[in-house]
Amino acid sequence: MKTMLIAALLALGGPAPADAPLQPTGKWTVEYADAACILSRDYGDGQARRTLGFKPWPLGDALEIVTLSSGATTTRARSLKAQLLLQPSGQAIESTVAVYDVKARNQIVTTLRTEQDGAAAVQTSSALTIASADGARTSFAVPGMKSAAAALRACQDDLLKQWGVDPSERDKAPLPTPLTPMAGWITTDDYPSEALSAGSAGTTMMIWAIQPDGKVGDCRIIQSSGSKSLDLASCAAVTKRGRYAPPLGYDGKPTTVHAMRYVNWRLP
Repeated sequence: MKTMLIAALLALGGPAPADAPLQPTGKWTVEYADAACILSRDYGDGQARRTLGFKPWPLGDALEIVTLSSGATTTRARSLKAQLLLQPSGQAIESTVAVYDVKARNQIVTTLRTEQDGAAAVQTSSALTIASADGARTSFAVPGMKSAAAALRACQDDLLKQWGVDPSERDKAPLPTPLTPMAGWITTDDYPSEALSAGSAGTTMMIWAIQPDGKVGDCRIIQSSGSKSLDLASCAAVTKRGRYAPPLGYDGKPTTVHAMRYVNWRLP
């Protein structure tokens, strides 16, 4: 794993008003992981330190916004309605936020997911606020976001090339709509007997081609669960049940595009 540092440290002035966005105390970093690229930056020091992170799907429209802070919640993991508020546009994006503890690290983690329009709007923002239905509200200044997003895109391009996918594909065609809910493509009935007997579990990350007729082909594992039988079952189920509307490029012509997902195998 390598880390690329970008942008200069933002010099801080005096204390900011309570309702002002938190100011960064570290540089933007892009983390090159095996199956994802993560852009992050630190805010504050010591127990007051927070980390803001962006984890986009290399293929697809989703962007996960993650925050880490010190401490522990007094409630169980929960999901709440939330808004992502962007400045200076004033755009408000409806979403949900998941909140949970990582007790081993004494951290509180929040994750918010936004789709294509929100992901694009974040790149041109100078500040963002995550406001959840329980009244929690945190704002972050994000200076240098345009340059940071470009570095994140370069990381994603590198990943796609490693997986044998042309990065320009994202700009030539949108992902087509699945004809059946993806949640039903893999079920507990697909759990291999070999994995059950061995007590195997884990997360498989895979990538596949959506062919011009909408069928799934060329499924490959890009991050193994640690169990060969679980990995093989993942691709077998998606290839068997996955169906999309025939993909069309922005030029209106039939084409082949790629999609990726992960499956969490948990013993039934």
